[in-house]
Amino acid sequence: MKFQSLAMIALTTCTLIVIGTGVAKAIFIDHVPLTTSAPTAVLAQNSPQEEAIPPEVEEINRATLAHLQEGQENSSQIPTVRRTVVDEGYALVTWIWGEAGGQSVLSLTDDGWQVIASGGGAVDVSVMEEAGVPTAIAQQLIESDQASW
Repeated sequence: MKFQSLAMIALTTCTLIVIGTGVAKAIFIDHVPLTTSAPTAVLAQNSPQEEAIPPEVEEINRATLAHLQEGQENSSQIPTVRRTVVDEGYALVTWIWGEAGGQSVLSLTDDGWQVIASGGGAVDVSVMEEAGVPTAIAQQLIESDQASW
């Protein structure tokens, strides 16, 4: 798409939303003054409109991010949570950090949600079992996580 010809047509700001791999990309075309010979286009990427996050999931996400950032005082990047699935006192959180990503497994204790396994890449059933997650719940967490793709 040629932004110059499109921008010349747009005399007021307009927005085009392109939905691809689950991330909406908004292309904002600024107002084109009639005196400008070279119109400009501004590209921006927006995250999908956020839905209300249940308090339990917010607590799980905070615990995960705190665990990941522990000891990382001067990191120029911060991790972000992409998906969280919960089942019977256990949670599987998928996160990204810069160009890398991974998953963390949490357990609900008397002190709140605690990370019991975490690392780069995907967590499998055997890792969850070693961390104390019952096999049926581990399988359900993985199935729920995969279904959310």
